[in-house]
Amino acid sequence: MDLTRWLRWETGLTALAVAMFIVMARLSPDFATTFTLQSLALNAAVIGFLAIGVAPVIMGGDIDISIAAMTALCGVISAVLWTHGVNIWVASVVGLMVGAVLGLVNGLSVVLLDLPPLAVTLGTMGAYTGVGFLILGGSAISNFPASLVNLGSGFIGVTPIPISSVVLIGVTALLAILMHRTTFGRTVFAVGSNRQASRFSGLAVVRTRIMAFVICGVLAAVASIFYLGYFNTAQAGSASEDLLPAITVVLLGGVSAYGGTGTILGVFVALVVVSVLESGLGVMGLSGQELSIAVGILLIVAVASSVGGRWLRGREGSGPELAPPPAGPGPAESSPQR
Repeated sequence: MDLTRWLRWETGLTALAVAMFIVMARLSPDFATTFTLQSLALNAAVIGFLAIGVAPVIMGGDIDISIAAMTALCGVISAVLWTHGVNIWVASVVGLMVGAVLGLVNGLSVVLLDLPPLAVTLGTMGAYTGVGFLILGGSAISNFPASLVNLGSGFIGVTPIPISSVVLIGVTALLAILMHRTTFGRTVFAVGSNRQASRFSGLAVVRTRIMAFVICGVLAAVASIFYLGYFNTAQAGSASEDLLPAITVVLLGGVSAYGGTGTILGVFVALVVVSVLESGLGVMGLSGQELSIAVGILLIVAVASSVGGRWLRGREGSGPELAPPPAGPGPAESSPQR
């Protein structure tokens, strides 16, 4: 039996999610209720879209910490267009295009200008948030059409299954196919593993890295649609509290902080783990600050696991020290090779 199939990171995360669910249900009888689980799923949608969106960027060896700011700005632009008489779904499509442009700006700045992705996206995070505040002037827009609100907070027919959860699962499946079954995905992993070698191998390194940022921007815009529908409000600082959980989900899901490894399935399972943790602790009465502490600790654990996994892979790749070859009978065999 191939034990490695059963010892995958995703298997461990699934076991952790189940164990955590059982513990939370025992600690608080209010946790394992339909209302709490529905709230858990609805709250997880925005974080989920952000996490699976930034995952390809991190898999490619980069980082984008402007994802929440892009979500807020796309939501603001869609909301403003709606207040000026534009159909909410047309406005949402415009928001998706804006997200693609914002992601493209990040990608071009990082890749073509050869700038550190952390510094660039930290700068664009501030810039995108500032633009949102300039557009709204510190105010908020709310009371969106029922169709949008139903998308973000409604359920499928008479079932208790949130619409946002079904959409998230569908988008996750599509991205999993893209990352694990296409040339683009294989190139992302190759670039994340060794960018220089990928370039020498003739892979489209520049285009692949930029496309990863564009995908990130588009999914940040998708998150904005569900944010508007669920919270029924648009503000320049929207979704800022989702940045830490989203990055935590990606790294906890087995995506290496250095790039080159990870699965979309692992990211999705990690989303369940983080959502159960946040929801369970919230039901137990912990404040938002205390939840941030818990998620922050989980992020440190995830990064430590990533570093440890990289070290172990390096040890395995180096292999055991080789004994010197036996002396040959003639000088030709003992001479060094050129």
